[in-house]
Amino acid sequence: MLKYNFKKLFKYILLLIIFSLVFVGCNNDGKTNKQDKEKSTSKTNVSKIGGELIIGTKAPETFNPLLNIDEDTDQVLKLIYDTLVNIDENIKPVPNIAESWKVNDIGTAVNIKLRNDVIWHDGQKLTAEDVIYSMDTIRNATASLYKKNLRNVMSYAVIDEYNLKIVYNKPAADIPYTLCFPIIPKHYYDTKEVVINPLGSGRYKFTSYEAQKQIILELNEKYINNAGYIKKITAKIMKDKTVEEEAFKQNQIDFIYTDKLNMQKYASDKKSRQFTSLTMYYDFVGFNFNNQYLKDKKMRQAVAYSINKNEYLDKYYLGFADIADTPVHPKSWLYLKDVVKYNYDKGRAEKLVTEVLKDKKDKVKLRLLVNEENYQRMNIANSLKSELDSIGFDVVVEKYKIDEYMQKVDAGNFDILLGGWKFSKFQDFTFMFNSEEADVGKNYGGYKDAQTDLLLEKTFLSFQEEDMRVAYKELQKHIHDELPYVSIAFRKNIIYTNPKLKGELKPLEWNIFNNIEECSIDVIK
Repeated sequence: MLKYNFKKLFKYILLLIIFSLVFVGCNNDGKTNKQDKEKSTSKTNVSKIGGELIIGTKAPETFNPLLNIDEDTDQVLKLIYDTLVNIDENIKPVPNIAESWKVNDIGTAVNIKLRNDVIWHDGQKLTAEDVIYSMDTIRNATASLYKKNLRNVMSYAVIDEYNLKIVYNKPAADIPYTLCFPIIPKHYYDTKEVVINPLGSGRYKFTSYEAQKQIILELNEKYINNAGYIKKITAKIMKDKTVEEEAFKQNQIDFIYTDKLNMQKYASDKKSRQFTSLTMYYDFVGFNFNNQYLKDKKMRQAVAYSINKNEYLDKYYLGFADIADTPVHPKSWLYLKDVVKYNYDKGRAEKLVTEVLKDKKDKVKLRLLVNEENYQRMNIANSLKSELDSIGFDVVVEKYKIDEYMQKVDAGNFDILLGGWKFSKFQDFTFMFNSEEADVGKNYGGYKDAQTDLLLEKTFLSFQEEDMRVAYKELQKHIHDELPYVSIAFRKNIIYTNPKLKGELKPLEWNIFNNIEECSIDVIK
């Protein structure tokens, strides 16, 4: 009996030792395990790599992303070069080459820690010296898409091989957003006056360029993150967007990014795949606070309740928009999700007008200003006129071509304005709502409110994530209550692709190839 128990005990001990070895090999504080898992995943899926994606692009003036001034070219260059920080689908800064960053408590400096495993396409390591050289390049450039990223920068310096510090002229909440710019290799660019063969650290390596014909890129299978599966990307040079659209129709390219909704019908007939891209293009109804009736919040609310956003989305945007209830993008990590919405309610709108006008029989005359070249806004203007006329207003739609329209806007020559803004990824609303902007700036409606001014300042002086979230929540609540604008929508753009592209793109206005690493190409064998 004792001998039997000893054998049984020995088996248990042996199993325990084996299990412990397996557990230690799989764990190692989670670090090695995660890296091994990523390497294993990459090796496992090597057999899926293949195929070619053909896209259209303009002829590049330069392959240096920090000297380039064309946004279409920038999209292609982002395949070759990685940015210090990325902006994700929630319009939030996330680590990339920068592993982490820390803004000081007064918002005047940031310490940045880099990943130590980023490799240039020639095999050399990326270091803090490369980031400093990239910033020098932007600062010394005559023009650059990224010039604005450094406009508040006072100085910057290397701390050690993978750490650096940036100091700013004045406190600002947008510091993490300004870190989204491409990094170029000092050892390569510092020795060449003109770079013909670009060298980056991104998901794709430059292979060749035939002037006015094509750029060929090849998958960087040693990319630090998930490299992806599409082996080759060929960017054919296109004279303009019209030529690119025709090339797509003729199956000469597999991919097109457009805001032209009239391509939808063709794409549907062709059975192309369709992906929508969020943008920072914001449409709104604005009020002129010099109008005696529109000073009354009830009248502004009546207009808000007369706006049928769901109808606009279906009929005029054809579904290519995100309905907006505040000027913060509804996909943003800062968006106030529990805001009370001004849903279409004609009865409520009519009641508010009656409360203001009381027994007055004459209708309130309003001039509604709109750009006649924007067919979406023209349709919205006509619809809104019809709604407002039926509840006690007498609306005249004043439509003008863009130059005359802007003259009217600048002069404040309107009662209601249908307009739009193109926001940056960091949404600072000072120019729209600050009292000091009412007479000399872009606060065209003349809105002035001391509490709004304080809340705007608070958002721009919130340097830590939670502080910023709270500040934007308070601002949205107040703006929603004050109603200087009625938010309508943020427009979407569209990507159409050949059906041979498998997987889900998640395009963003600033990175149309977002999530391309999860896509593959059907390869005919």
